[in-house]
Amino acid sequence: MVATHTISRNDRNALSTIAAEAKSNLNSSEFTLLADKGYNNAREIEQCQLLNLKTIVARQELVNSNPKGTTKEYLVDQFKYNRRNDTYTCPAGQTLHTFGTWHTKKREDKISYQYKKYRTPKCKHCPVKHLCTGRAKGGREIERSQYAEAVELNNRNYKRNQKLYRTRQEINEHIFGTIKRKWGYNYTNLIGLEKVNGEWSLIMLSYNIKRSFNILEFDDLMQTLKKWKPKYRKAWRLRSNPTPNASITLPAFYELEIAA
Repeated sequence: MVATHTISRNDRNALSTIAAEAKSNLNSSEFTLLADKGYNNAREIEQCQLLNLKTIVARQELVNSNPKGTTKEYLVDQFKYNRRNDTYTCPAGQTLHTFGTWHTKKREDKISYQYKKYRTPKCKHCPVKHLCTGRAKGGREIERSQYAEAVELNNRNYKRNQKLYRTRQEINEHIFGTIKRKWGYNYTNLIGLEKVNGEWSLIMLSYNIKRSFNILEFDDLMQTLKKWKPKYRKAWRLRSNPTPNASITLPAFYELEIAA
């Protein structure tokens, strides 16, 4: 376990923060980030890519809860985006254009993002309109957010790296299976983010020690620890030392060793 951080929000808002922490702890310029669909958030994916991370985050399944609305064959991922002329081509072969106006949409978490709208007048007389949209008036409208390019890159990575993505469960689920099922840590004993983060860090430290036993075996681990020469950061503390006559106070410096 190379990074751990507890937040009071859901997983969809957590990816870039923990990825940045892991990148810093590893002192790495780049690495591949695997995450399940619970972490799929366009803004977070873009932030990770700006950190020079290759994202492979599982895609959210596209569904339509309106039986009279869009059918599977005409969901938004079936529309092809044309980067050169900034248009979309629908499954029926028609081209959807945009006026280039950026609109703002606010989500339930009060975080806003911008997007453009794409339409075509051909929808009015399209023979498959009833399969594409449930709108009685007007036609199909496609929205493209400011994070679309980052999402498309992630989706290509996900599609091309299915075998690699499947290793996520082998790596990640083992940790939580051990901590929650075997050790019984289904909840924390403390209250407040600062205390909970401290408690969880100790649990992860215990896991890492236990995992090290399994990987290195006890004797090898002990030999490694004996040879380990930690590099301590140095700090200075100022303390007043009274002179013998107690009328003059002179400063004295004491060096502290702080384990990194």
